[in-house]
Amino acid sequence: MFSSIALCLGLFLGGLTSAQAQSNVTLTGKINNPVSDSVLLELYTVPASYSGESHTVALSKNGEFTITAPVKEPLLGELVHGSESVILFLQPGDNLDVRANANDFLNTVKMKGEGFEENSYLLEFELKFEEEEDYQVLPDNIHKREKEFLLFLEERRQDQRKFLEKFLKEHQTSEAFKNYAKAQIEFSYANDRLTYVDIRKRVGDLPPKLSPDYYDFLNQVDLNMPGAVRNQAYLDFLNNYFQFKALQAKPANLERDYYPTLYAMAKQELKGTARDMMMARILSQAFRFGYVPDTDAMYLDFQKEAKDANFISYIQDQYKQFRRVGLGSTAPAFTLLSAEGDSVSLSSFKNKMVYLGFWRTHCGICTVDQQAYKYFAEQLAEKDVVLLQVSVGEDLNTWKKNVAQKKYPGIHLYAPDLSAKILKDYDVKSFPAYFLIAPDGTLISTNARRPGHAEGAREIAAAIDQYHKSAKK
Repeated sequence: MFSSIALCLGLFLGGLTSAQAQSNVTLTGKINNPVSDSVLLELYTVPASYSGESHTVALSKNGEFTITAPVKEPLLGELVHGSESVILFLQPGDNLDVRANANDFLNTVKMKGEGFEENSYLLEFELKFEEEEDYQVLPDNIHKREKEFLLFLEERRQDQRKFLEKFLKEHQTSEAFKNYAKAQIEFSYANDRLTYVDIRKRVGDLPPKLSPDYYDFLNQVDLNMPGAVRNQAYLDFLNNYFQFKALQAKPANLERDYYPTLYAMAKQELKGTARDMMMARILSQAFRFGYVPDTDAMYLDFQKEAKDANFISYIQDQYKQFRRVGLGSTAPAFTLLSAEGDSVSLSSFKNKMVYLGFWRTHCGICTVDQQAYKYFAEQLAEKDVVLLQVSVGEDLNTWKKNVAQKKYPGIHLYAPDLSAKILKDYDVKSFPAYFLIAPDGTLISTNARRPGHAEGAREIAAAIDQYHKSAKK
């Protein structure tokens, strides 16, 4: 897993007007012992969408770099160098110098300049609460009984609150950052409590016997907490919260009514940007997973209800993509560099069934799928399916070396970063992502089962058989 350090980018003012300075950020710094010749900055401009802008710059001969990028409001980004990636908290007009040794990124990061206060907190918080196993739900604390588990969560929350309170007494930070930090604490607690039962099941424990009032805490959660919108803990909680409520509602036809139920709940319970964000998130999931019933109706309602221009534009693009990359549409053409060094095109596999996947460096679920890939390929050997796997964002030489060493089956292709055309054409917003393409070039699944899923190979084989059966009619 990659090191997750929250940093705040700053702005180098030389040559810029005051107005320009307040709408840009610049990260300056140096990478010692670099493992590649560049650094990449991803700006997540639309909360919860994992979409935005990519900025790549070359390192100088001595490892120095400068990245200037437009930022009009506080947002998250990600700085990538080789196999290291750090989460960024960006605010307009800041100026921060960041230096690190690529051999030990987390423990060697040094910062100075405008924005240092906010990011020193996030770095210290990371080291204290996210790197220390005693504060984590997994691997050990999840096995506790209800009373002991809730005591663990509350003690952790109190420690985090005290940590933040002490820091704010000694340092001055922006109001936006204060709200962000508070949301991180409160929604981490709420999400871990909400998902307690599900996670226990996933690790093989028996379902716990819960007190009748276990979920009453949900009535006290402020779903519209200021500053929470760009916080990952908040997004994780909202996803799980509305899924939990949808299942509790027990719609007559859960498979058909699932997304409309989620959408209606988010529309009713959330306000402002959070409301637009979650309705957009649910619509995006419906598009991505090939959900057809009521999609047009939800889209038209969103157009009427949404106020935030970023989400309106995002969903308009998603909807066009859904209509273009939906079930039954023609799979977008592409040509990419392979691990063998040649160029490979989708058109090369005309009249073949193609299983197309997308992985990204340091994606935990992607790693699980990589470990299962050989067995997955063996199970599908009789189906004459072409396995195409696109790796995104890894250093080219490192990627080639890994593919050669691990001897993954199938054909492995390379996309340099999140701005790659193939990701936009296939509307890949999260990883891993898998598609099943029929011999005639049409998409028969935009959410194909993962190789690491227990029923992955069986369900892909069944989908192939079903296609051939239907084609004969």
